[in-house]
Amino acid sequence: MAQIHARRRARAQQKIAESDAGAALITSKPNVRYLSGLASSNVAILLPASGPGVLATDSRYAEAAERVCPDLQIVTERQVEPALAMLAAQLGCGTLGFEAQEMTVERHAALAGLPDGPALMVPLGYLVEDIRMIKDDAEIELLASACAITAKAFAAVLPDVRPDRTERDLAVLLERAMIDLGADGVAFDTIVASGPNGAIPHHSPGDRRSGPEI
Repeated sequence: MAQIHARRRARAQQKIAESDAGAALITSKPNVRYLSGLASSNVAILLPASGPGVLATDSRYAEAAERVCPDLQIVTERQVEPALAMLAAQLGCGTLGFEAQEMTVERHAALAGLPDGPALMVPLGYLVEDIRMIKDDAEIELLASACAITAKAFAAVLPDVRPDRTERDLAVLLERAMIDLGADGVAFDTIVASGPNGAIPHHSPGDRRSGPEI
């Protein structure tokens, strides 16, 4: 998998080289995972237009980062974004691209105000998201696996659809079946809607039973 993530970063670096930035600060967690393979609640990547990337995370994820991202430099810091922004300046990057669609105004102001940070910060646009639109072989394989797990889980739960079962019961059974079949988790909240709730597109499963109301 490390080679797959390296190829993805290379594609991103080509786009960065075509932009006005010398490096990109990737802070969107799905984008970080796409480029590195690491799932973390506190993580960011500094990706220069050329050369090796740097991943920053805190001590809780440092060991996992070393294992999952062997070809990235790992920085262990609690405040990952300021650490990488200052590192970018130290490496001679005067203009740092950032993910404006993800970064808050407060976080941007904190980075822009760093005395030892980059001279200029510019929006990257949806650089990584645009790359993610074209699925590689690994992603296609994972999508096929996810579809197969979903279909098998749905078939496994169908015999349990009885009048005494609540929407919440069935939602839990479905999610449990997906996990048992190998899923990491659900992509979004499971929707189980019975009776009049079936007309609500994004209904949250409740205590309504699937049998007729009395």
